[in-house]
Amino acid sequence: MANEIAKLLDFDIKEVERQTKIPLEYLEAIYAKNYDFLKDTNLKAYLRILSREFNIDLDGYLEDFENYCAENSSDDSKIQVNPRLTGYVAKESKSSFAWLVLVLILLGVGVWGFKFIKDLDFNWSDLKPDFGSKSEVNVSEENIAIIKPNADVIENIVVDEVLDQNTSKEEILVVDENATTEQNLAEKQIQKEEVQVKEATANVIKIIPVTKVWIGIKNLNDMSKRSLSTSEAYELNTTGNRLILTGNGMLDLVNGDNNKSYRTRNALRFHIHDGIIEEIDYAKYVKLNKGKTW
Repeated sequence: MANEIAKLLDFDIKEVERQTKIPLEYLEAIYAKNYDFLKDTNLKAYLRILSREFNIDLDGYLEDFENYCAENSSDDSKIQVNPRLTGYVAKESKSSFAWLVLVLILLGVGVWGFKFIKDLDFNWSDLKPDFGSKSEVNVSEENIAIIKPNADVIENIVVDEVLDQNTSKEEILVVDENATTEQNLAEKQIQKEEVQVKEATANVIKIIPVTKVWIGIKNLNDMSKRSLSTSEAYELNTTGNRLILTGNGMLDLVNGDNNKSYRTRNALRFHIHDGIIEEIDYAKYVKLNKGKTW
């Protein structure tokens, strides 16, 4: 553990302060093992930053610090928790349960109504007006088709009926053509969506941690950055121009058919550009990041 802290002495303490943003007085206390001074600081976070930036293991240092705090704790150092203040803490809402009950009631009414309408047996013929008792229909013999018993020939077919039959056939052909066109358009749309899904999948990479890992993402276009710590698979789009920094190298990188496994405690650095992801070293990372380590 002492040797790991000693590795920091190879760097100028001002440079360590600039790179880690840890105040100088806290760095001096860490070097000097001034545990009493460090009790009121977020030492665990500082040690994590130093470990990540300089690739050193400070778990032993943190263990010594926690043992010191346990041995030198007193009742006066215990944190007093104030009573809950109504004006400060938002009141718990009771309306969510009422909304749930209302939604369930409406859903039940909707299902019952649907089944009720479905089970109704309408006789639409009863709704047609009956004109038989009000007027007489004069039908001439020339408009009646005479069908001879036991004969295969139908005589006296009305010309209007023939025209209606021809019109019906043409309409059927038009409907068939329209149906075929709509089917072709639907098939083309499905093919287009399948191509879009394949392209979207090809532009996505996955970082699958073996253990919990810190991931930092830097956008080189506007120099914005964001970070997270996760033990779950994390997806990244290969579009844009970005830098990726990981706190350790215990992870698998899934990039289509080009998958790679890393098993190192050292940090990993990648450059995403032109739709690809490229592993880079520390020097190239700092150069692309305009001289910054993060």
